[in-house]
Amino acid sequence: MKTLSSLLPVLRLVVVLFATLPALAFAMAGDAQDPVMRAMRDELARSMAQLQLENLEKPYFISYRVQEARSQSVAAQFGSALGRNESRNRFVIVEVRVGSPALDNSNFQPSGFGSGPVGANLSTDDDYDAIRRQLWLATDRAYKQSVELLSKKKAVLQNKTRTEIIPDFSAQEPATITDLNPGAPIDLAQAETLARELSAVFREFPAVATSAVRVGATEETTRYVNSEGTSFVRSGFQVSLRATAATQADDGFPLDDHAFIVARSWATLPPKADLLASVRDVGRRVTAQRTAGLLEQYNGPVLFEGQAAAEIFAQVIAPNFSARPRPVVETSGRGGPRGSGGPAENPFLDKLGARVLPDFFTVTDNPTLPSLNGAPLFGESRVDDEGVPARPVTLVEKGRLKTLLASRAPVRGVPRSTGSMQDGTPVPSNLIVTAADGLDAATLKVELLKLLEQRGKDYGVIVRRLANSSLGSGASPGGRGNSRAEPVLVAVKVFPDGREEPLRNIEVAGIDPPSFKDILVAGREPFINTVPFQGVICSFAVPSLLFEDLTLKKPSGEIGKPPIAKHPFFDR
Repeated sequence: MKTLSSLLPVLRLVVVLFATLPALAFAMAGDAQDPVMRAMRDELARSMAQLQLENLEKPYFISYRVQEARSQSVAAQFGSALGRNESRNRFVIVEVRVGSPALDNSNFQPSGFGSGPVGANLSTDDDYDAIRRQLWLATDRAYKQSVELLSKKKAVLQNKTRTEIIPDFSAQEPATITDLNPGAPIDLAQAETLARELSAVFREFPAVATSAVRVGATEETTRYVNSEGTSFVRSGFQVSLRATAATQADDGFPLDDHAFIVARSWATLPPKADLLASVRDVGRRVTAQRTAGLLEQYNGPVLFEGQAAAEIFAQVIAPNFSARPRPVVETSGRGGPRGSGGPAENPFLDKLGARVLPDFFTVTDNPTLPSLNGAPLFGESRVDDEGVPARPVTLVEKGRLKTLLASRAPVRGVPRSTGSMQDGTPVPSNLIVTAADGLDAATLKVELLKLLEQRGKDYGVIVRRLANSSLGSGASPGGRGNSRAEPVLVAVKVFPDGREEPLRNIEVAGIDPPSFKDILVAGREPFINTVPFQGVICSFAVPSLLFEDLTLKKPSGEIGKPPIAKHPFFDR
């Protein structure tokens, strides 16, 4: 007769199988035709049943996230092709947690030791046996790392007094989700022809020193399973076009600009005439900047109009909506005592319930929304990277901070995931800002002129575009310094009679989240700006913003002298 102890491994396997029952229906329907998903499920069940080093803890949670990307791109410069590229890769992220949800190996920053989920390349051939072996090796490595991390973390905590006890992992109901939005590969020859035609536009602008156009398409497929029974398959397809141009003013200050266009397919890209116009606008803006005036320093009302409003909100406020727990740190990295130092805590954790914007503002992140006012949004998703269903989240209501975007790692005041985990951190998807009683563009400018009269200012400033370093713009001789905003690309002085004069090379000095509480009025219609944000594509819908008082100045630091010789194409 078998003893209870001899039956324990079998019982554990039965528990694992029952825990995964919600996902088995999906498995029966699709896994037989998907060797990758079948290998993930089989190796997960085996690991949960058998993975354990002698006298050490078993995993209480394992997840596999397999990301597969197929990319195509072409680049062109000044009418000539620079090359084509096609690639396909498959990568697995293995998360193994030992201990308990209250205290496990995560949320720990060791000294001189790897931490976090383990990644490994997977075969791009759908070979079940090869994928099982690669998953086994990655899981073994992740488990050994996890038990060592937990041991180190417990040792550090023995010499610390914790001021607050927050679990390392939050509970989540199992879910099975399919979110498939595939796309057809683009014709690289056709894409190269388009890139060459667009890049040739810069032959019309002798003032532009360097320029480039890149056209690309990416299809990403993510498969996910975890030991709680959650699974999902998600795919998405995007086509993007990026045009950049740069030059220098006569005094040497760098000048640049860009255009970034995203579509869900080749067919839904804007018409060629519109793309040519967008690229031509980049050349015109860079050329116009060369003769624009410099601003030594300005303190006073500033209107961020249209695109600039979406950019300043994304750069200064949006990063603070991400709730990331502060890790337990083994050393400070500066010779400090064990358990000190580490990254600074998000200041918005102490602002929950407090006013962070004027009381006429509401901010919502909505990954379920495909479009707004007829314009497409590109942060749409049904599920995040941890298998948590995506949902709308009201972040700010009537100016007060209600919650933050969170993963399954709880933080003070936000105990559960909001379904916002993407690429390793909780981030916005479609961030929508609305202002009650917003004004139209003409009335906003009138309000700015009234402020100038009240303050006795000779002029005000309207900002219309900011740089974005992830899109190849934002050169600044002195860097960004303490400012969290990118340099200004397009701005004008506006005089009491409404007359405007262009400005160049401006930095927004000292702007921070508290500055946004001093916004006086906002626009009626939001400007939708889709940009890369912390590794993912996000859409920001933000109305124009009128600040009562900001400091603008020209960059400081050394700058290079302009080229001595002319551009060879125009020196004929």
